[in-house]
Parts: sequence; structure tokens; C-alpha cells
Amino acid sequence: MDINILSIAPVALFFLSLFGLIISKNIIKSIVLILVMQTAVAMAWLVTGSMLGTRPPIIYDLAFLENPAAIADPLPQALMITAIVVGIAVTATNIVMINSLLRKYNTAEWSEIHELAYNSENLADTDSVENLE
Repeated sequence: MDINILSIAPVALFFLSLFGLIISKNIIKSIVLILVMQTAVAMAWLVTGSMLGTRPPIIYDLAFLENPAAIADPLPQALMITAIVVGIAVTATNIVMINSLLRKYNTAEWSEIHELAYNSENLADTDSVENLE
């Protein structure tokens, strides 16, 4: 198996986005980085499924079947179409959730939302204790 730029690029892209996801303080940036990671995974699958020199798995003459090694594997392509559809659904869900967080807390920073949520939770606990007395 050859190692070329098409094999290395998805791995590098995945780990760069993973690093960005770890150090990101903004939720919107995190969503974009998750999309980039999904793209890197799809690229890696498609590169392994169709090496250079292979042809698409469309049979248009019988001479095509003489060398089965020259036919690209269609399974990774089908799996990646499914993964892309699932990724779109996950992204739509993330966008809805960030929209509700932005409306509630007026910020897209992880630390600020965590702090505001923690403070509002503590206020709710103290209100319930005061109502019992």
C-alpha cells in the first residue's frame, strides 16, 4: 500500500481539528471543528476505498471484469453517504441547541455558559429552601 498525500491529509486534518476542539472556548467553533473532523473521516474512508488507478464499479463491458483488482470498492462510498446524512442531522441538532443557549445566556463561550448555568442552578436551590421555611 502506498502512502501518499491523499493518505496523510485526512489523518492530519482529523488531529488538527481534534486539537482545535480541545482548546476551543467557543461553542460555534466547536461545531465547525466537529464538521471538519467528520470530513476528515469521510476523506480517509474514501481514500482507502479507492486507491489511485482504480475505476468506478460500473460495469459497461465484459472486459471490465477481467481485472477485479482495478475496481474501486463501493462499500466505503455507501457508508460515507450515510455518515454525511447523519452528520447533517447532528449539525442541525447542534445548531438548534446553540440557538437556545444563545437566547438563554446571551453568550457562546463554554466557560461563561457553565458559570451562568451553575449560578442559576444554585439560585433555584436556595429559592426552594426559602419556600420551605
